[in-house]
Amino acid sequence: MRAKFRTFLAILDGKPTGARGQSLVELTITLPVLLVMLMGLTEIGWFANSYLTLLDVVREAGRFAATGDPLLWPDGDERNYSAMDCEQIDGYYNDHDPAIDYTTWPGPDLSAWGYGDRGELERGYYDGIACGVLINMQPLRFNHQTDDIVISVFQFVVLNQGTSSAEVRITGRLPARANECENDDSRDPFDWYPIDGTPNGTYEQEYARFWDAGVENVRGYVFRGNHRNDYGGSRQCLGSTFSLDDVERMLNFDGDADRIRKMSQATSYGLVLVEIFWEHRQLLGMPWFRLGPLDETSTIHVWTFFPVSAAEPDIRF
Repeated sequence: MRAKFRTFLAILDGKPTGARGQSLVELTITLPVLLVMLMGLTEIGWFANSYLTLLDVVREAGRFAATGDPLLWPDGDERNYSAMDCEQIDGYYNDHDPAIDYTTWPGPDLSAWGYGDRGELERGYYDGIACGVLINMQPLRFNHQTDDIVISVFQFVVLNQGTSSAEVRITGRLPARANECENDDSRDPFDWYPIDGTPNGTYEQEYARFWDAGVENVRGYVFRGNHRNDYGGSRQCLGSTFSLDDVERMLNFDGDADRIRKMSQATSYGLVLVEIFWEHRQLLGMPWFRLGPLDETSTIHVWTFFPVSAAEPDIRF
């Protein structure tokens, strides 16, 4: 009787009543779950580390870009392969001699978009920014077959400045020969028209020369041409994911409850947009993290806008 009573108390107390190996069974069941959770946390931390590193890099690139003058960049040089290299950076182009014009290229063939070897040139605004990104992103490595750096400069004016009906209109996007995508940009950035459709404004100095009638299907200075957007045009569009209309909507604070006050304080100026497209690879590469929409690789897109005074448009309107 006493033994049965002890067994009954053990059951009420949750103690083992003769079952053997219970701890081993529990460990067998829970250990795989704990390991998957631990590996998942490791992958999340690895992704977050890469993302935050690239975020710091793109912001530093934006600060550097804000101090330069994009108007000094010669038209068309953004499609010169010699403006898309960094010979002076050890580990990336230590086998390249700046005095030699190279006919081979580590990135994809961009001849269909008008790119080619046009002779060596001095480091300038856009390639200087891109090469700075490569230096600052270490220990992350830039893959010339998958990654990309894209740089765009916007010039904009404010119509009805200082009033509640103020409106921002982009009057230019540089580089001037790589600034629009077919079926995505509503107009050439240098083809400036107010909202009523009536031509207005006088381009001073040399701004009028930037306009062209063609559609390049290249948007911004691209360092490799790996990032491409398909808008159903004659060919894919290289470079930036931000269209002219996207940037205008942001500058006009569309959907912002405090839009009128903010727009009444807006002034004409210039902006530089720096974007990085970097293919992130999993640290562990476990198959159960590649199910459904997940894959072993994913593209991290980071970007930043910074004001650049040298790009302020010299326009009367």
